[in-house]
Amino acid sequence: MRRSLVLVSLFALGCGGAPSATTPATPPAAPCYTIRDSELRPKDAQKTLDELTEHIRLATEDEALREPKSLGDVRKILRRDSVYLFAAGAKLAREQNTREGRFTEAALELALGESQLVASQVLGAQVAWVGTDLRTARAALASEGGEPSTDRGRMLAQLVRVVEEGNKIADALGVVAPSHLTRGAEVIRVLRKEAPADLRTSLLLAEYHRLRGEWAEFDMAMKIVEAADRTTPVLCYLKAMEQVERHRQIEQGATMMRDCLKRYPRFVRAQVALVMMARGPVEGLREIEALRRMNEDHYLVMLLEPTLAAEKELARMQSSGTNAPPR
Repeated sequence: MRRSLVLVSLFALGCGGAPSATTPATPPAAPCYTIRDSELRPKDAQKTLDELTEHIRLATEDEALREPKSLGDVRKILRRDSVYLFAAGAKLAREQNTREGRFTEAALELALGESQLVASQVLGAQVAWVGTDLRTARAALASEGGEPSTDRGRMLAQLVRVVEEGNKIADALGVVAPSHLTRGAEVIRVLRKEAPADLRTSLLLAEYHRLRGEWAEFDMAMKIVEAADRTTPVLCYLKAMEQVERHRQIEQGATMMRDCLKRYPRFVRAQVALVMMARGPVEGLREIEALRRMNEDHYLVMLLEPTLAAEKELARMQSSGTNAPPR
């Protein structure tokens, strides 16, 4: 009954133009509220990401790969999940104009697109992770004039700053990522004609269809890969992610991803997935620390650590009574 009353009220307000029993049905009217075109343009999104990477100081191992010289260098970039360098690696692979180069380029473009989507998702999730402190921070800072004068106030301001910056970056990542998946798909189409029987083609197809949620096609590609009786880090990853994305079994997916790491201890991509699956700031910070040990300048470490560190420090201040009002 309540739902019917709400619908009647909406029509009465001019949102629906409901037909009466004596008038013919008319085409649906425009929606009550139209969202204005406020999308972040791809050019602006890319500029945001370019500004982000301009000031990055890479670890020695990654710095040596900033300008890859061979496909061997590009494969190292992929193994280390050095996302900052993926675009340079894909460019070199494309310039090779060889079948091997196309396999490498397709893998990089799919990985880059997924990495950016994962980062966008995780940066969005961090708001929920620190939601209580974020509300407190905004409320506490609202009545203060000028810069905060206490350690707690400064930490609250820091939390607001890093979350808002994270939101901006998350939007940019979400806008740019599809272009890399599109390019990856273009290269895969070439490989399907050029190397249809190559196991790597089927593996790329499984990656692509998983990202698109096309599970029948994913099953077909996986059947070919698994028939070869080969165990690879990517195959291990795909099976774990299937549990999360297809079956919504996050705990099972996390368990399988940890098994992947036991078999392939330097498989950075698996650890990134565990960051994405974290259920809160404590678990998230623990997974970030594990990621740091594998690759100290990984993009997720840089993007998430400021927020999680601020949350951790605020929790410490609260438990110790720092800046608490006098009794």
